[in-house]
Amino acid sequence: MGVFGWLKRGGKSKRDMMAGTAIPGRRARNAMRLVGGIDAARVDRFAETWTGTPVTPDEMLMLWHRILQARSRDMAINDPYMRRFVRGVRSNVVGHGPKLRCAVKVSSTSRSDAKTNSAVLQSWEDWGEAENCDVTGKKSWLQMLLLAASTLAIDGEVFVKTVSAGPYGFQLQMIDAVRCPVDYQVSDTGTGTFVRCGIEYDQNEKPVAYFFTSDDDHANYYAFDGRKYERVPADEVLHVYRHDMIGQRRGFPWAMSALFRLKRLKGFEDNAAMNAEIGAGKMGLITWDPESGPEPDEDDEEPIRITAEGGTFLELPSGANLTKWDPSFPDSVIATFTKSLLRGVGAGLGMNYPSLGNDLEGVNFSSIRAGTIEERELWKEDQKLLIEGLCIPVFRRWVPPALLRGLIVNDDGYKVPPLRLRAILRASTFHGRRWDWVDPKSDAAANRQAVDSLIKSPQEIIRERGGDPEEVLDEIAQFYALAVEKGIPATAIQAAQGDQVKIAINEDPDGEAATASDGKKKN
Repeated sequence: MGVFGWLKRGGKSKRDMMAGTAIPGRRARNAMRLVGGIDAARVDRFAETWTGTPVTPDEMLMLWHRILQARSRDMAINDPYMRRFVRGVRSNVVGHGPKLRCAVKVSSTSRSDAKTNSAVLQSWEDWGEAENCDVTGKKSWLQMLLLAASTLAIDGEVFVKTVSAGPYGFQLQMIDAVRCPVDYQVSDTGTGTFVRCGIEYDQNEKPVAYFFTSDDDHANYYAFDGRKYERVPADEVLHVYRHDMIGQRRGFPWAMSALFRLKRLKGFEDNAAMNAEIGAGKMGLITWDPESGPEPDEDDEEPIRITAEGGTFLELPSGANLTKWDPSFPDSVIATFTKSLLRGVGAGLGMNYPSLGNDLEGVNFSSIRAGTIEERELWKEDQKLLIEGLCIPVFRRWVPPALLRGLIVNDDGYKVPPLRLRAILRASTFHGRRWDWVDPKSDAAANRQAVDSLIKSPQEIIRERGGDPEEVLDEIAQFYALAVEKGIPATAIQAAQGDQVKIAINEDPDGEAATASDGKKKN
């Protein structure tokens, strides 16, 4: 083969190399050069330890899920900042519990069906007692929600099994996520399904069943790799976790990206505290003069240890010298370093540094307000996850057996008929907790201006604060009725409500002051 043939073959090889790319010829060569200019794609010595191969969620779960779960649980017990995060999740995601609102209307009208709504709310509250909702009879509905929130923060997922038992024919059983083995994999079960990460799926990757380890010899279990698994149908299990990637089958701990930094911070603080304790002891070292010290081969010589009390003078042996050992660390840098680490930890956890670190020093009002508003939006996202994954499914499974048993009854004895099932399911929603305004006076004034400008409605403002407009109006009406019943004068009520209410009450629609029965104008 001649030189021209070799060049021809070389040129063909280059074309073959470029084949399959969307950029032909010179543009392809330029694009390949540009890849080296993207810092995140560097493969030189500065990025040799940085992974360059994508890992699927299943592979990540198989490799690291157990380690992450174990370390997250350890930090939740031993690290105060991680504990603060878990308590923050419980307080802000659940608080006093998502509130059920039932707004069923009277058939073919727009009027509220007060009897049905009150019966649903009262019966739901009664079912929420520990002896009615928990198979163990120990946890109320609110306690289950708080436990689910903390479990989500620590483990990244929570399993709840529904059981047909109890007075209402429906109870819950919380299952430890460790019991669903992430390493249980079956490519083909023989029935057209497969198992990944302890969950059985059909060909459309819809969950069919969950496998939980079991030590009960009387349970209906499957044996695999020396372990016993209880197979539970998917329609009996509620599996709640945060989806961060497409194809993710299990949840990762919420503190996953902050755990390593938290561990290093804990180690740094432990070593700094130990060093400070040693330094506070004012220890010293005894050295010997070469001419008068003990012989190097005298192994039977006991080391000299000296303890001293305040106000005493010591006499050292001949040839011995006392050298002071006073570690200077920790110094003023530790606060700055700790703050820097906690900022990164807070970013990974979704919490502001002042809230996570319990440090309000140097924080001004505008910065804390902006950070708090952003943080609360993240809490609302987690509230939605818990409501959609647990509250709504539990409510929808509770209503049918409760209706069939005739247990949805209000205080007046009105029993809701089963025919109202669809109306109840359509008209019932859950709303998460809301928070007080950061600046109540300014925020209230802004809302008042928004209502006057027709930008907001009073109902929207009430809902933003976690209330129900109908309930608020009902409570206001009940307040005035109770005040009249107690004999409180209307003038006293008007004085307590302020000038705007006085004007609204005392003026007629035409703007003229209302007159009393004697013809005189009211003041």
